[in-house]
Amino acid sequence: MNIDELAEALRGGESAPESVLGEDWDRAQRLLAGDAEGPGALPAELAMAVLEAAVAMRRASPAEQLSTAPDREVAKAARRALYRLRSAGVAIAEPVRAPEQTTPVPPPPVESLPGYASVPDGTGQRALLLAQPMRSGVEVVEALVSDELGLLSLSRAEMGRSAWRKLGKSPEIERLLPLSAEEGRALLAEAVRCNLATRTPFPADSDVALRHLGVEAATTELPALPEPEDGDAALAVESGALHREPELAAWLPPEPELKRLTLRVDELRTSPLALSPEQQSDSLRERVRTQAEEFFDVPRRRLYARRLWAVAPALERRGAEHPARVARAAARRLFHGSAVLLPAFAEQLFTKVLALMARAPGAPQPGRPPREEGAGGAPAPESPPGERRSPGGLILP
Repeated sequence: MNIDELAEALRGGESAPESVLGEDWDRAQRLLAGDAEGPGALPAELAMAVLEAAVAMRRASPAEQLSTAPDREVAKAARRALYRLRSAGVAIAEPVRAPEQTTPVPPPPVESLPGYASVPDGTGQRALLLAQPMRSGVEVVEALVSDELGLLSLSRAEMGRSAWRKLGKSPEIERLLPLSAEEGRALLAEAVRCNLATRTPFPADSDVALRHLGVEAATTELPALPEPEDGDAALAVESGALHREPELAAWLPPEPELKRLTLRVDELRTSPLALSPEQQSDSLRERVRTQAEEFFDVPRRRLYARRLWAVAPALERRGAEHPARVARAAARRLFHGSAVLLPAFAEQLFTKVLALMARAPGAPQPGRPPREEGAGGAPAPESPPGERRSPGGLILP
């Protein structure tokens, strides 16, 4: 039987012809009725007959199912049958197309501009200079941050790219430490966290600059410094000499500690006890050591350790490689150590104040009693030959 005769037999509901297997004929009848399992089980000739019968009976379901048949000729005949049925006014369901597999296109890389930071001073303040590209040029953000209080001041400006490149080559900028955009944003995020923790008011209009930079408050505290390494103990002994480096020479204890130290020196100088110069010197050194241990509790040890750690790159950039290693060693021991094992850097922070006091015009030298007048108001004899004194005027044994 040909296709037309098979289609006529299917429409009439006749039994399977001799040339067709009974199982295939049953599948064809179910497909024509719209409840077949799928189009791939029928021979091509019988599938074509089902399509002819479906068009004659105005049934779209068989053609819709056979349009996805693995046999290309059957699938093409099914699409032609759907066209004939649509032309005859039969409603045809729109085929559901699988989404096209497209390779995602990565977003264009965001241009990153370098930033700059000053070395932290003795109060933990440092200046930041950050920039981000704009269509018209570069937006520059200049900020002053404190590691205790947070963001203290902030200003914004716009300039051309050539002007920014020229600024980056200026002597003023070359003295600063270079920062990546990520490092600069991290410093600002930590400053914002400190503002919120200490309730320090934000500078005016700082929210606009922070939003442009995509900076939000850091959600966690800064990570700990690395653990002390072998050889750090020996290097930390030298850390008192760091106060002679330009980056650290101006570091002093906070003003309340300076007042406490001045009172201790005055108490010793005016003490009614008859102390020899050596005893006064020893007593003063002990008072300085005690005050340093009291001052450097756990939070302050970690605070000053981070400041020292931030100074080390500036020392390296200046070519002071050994002081940079000493600074890092002292920072690690200060961060992870205890008050009774302070690096020499900590005690020297207070000791050098004595030297400054001794050099003040008219100020009595710490550890040295006021000069007594001899008979007739003549000055007392100077120190005996061979007597050794520290740069701060302390009598050394």
